[in-house]
Amino acid sequence: MKYEDFNILFQSKVNSLPREKQVDLAISVCKRLFPDYQQFHFENNWGNTDTLLDSIKICELNKANEINVQSVKDMLPNVNKIIPDTEDFENSSYALNASSAVYETLEFILDNDTKHIVNIGTYLTDTVDFKIQEEAELTQQQIDSHPKMIEARKFLLED
Repeated sequence: MKYEDFNILFQSKVNSLPREKQVDLAISVCKRLFPDYQQFHFENNWGNTDTLLDSIKICELNKANEINVQSVKDMLPNVNKIIPDTEDFENSSYALNASSAVYETLEFILDNDTKHIVNIGTYLTDTVDFKIQEEAELTQQQIDSHPKMIEARKFLLED
């Protein structure tokens, strides 16, 4: 599946899901990306894995529309503080995507804007793309047909 075709399908899927399923998808992506943040934290002794885990937990507790708005708002600056800057750390791209996915999940819980869910899916596919490109420089067509990218897109498009 071509990159453009996937983006159209994913946007459509996100917009058609009920809110609870949107949050489930976001949380699932956060959990998939978390080990990358954990590895970054270990290698650089920077960031805070507990803050990300606590934020994911808050998202899980709030997914059923029983939002404790203040707890979500309180976590946003905490997560923002631990999002690495690629100018400060050469190896931070994966951790940046992982922490940004958590941040956008918190934002989605507050405002229900589906652009956050689309961005979260993009963090996953970008991470897979980066990892594939580490192996060899590939064309977009080769990336689109790589088994790891096919698996990531299938995960994002599943019900």
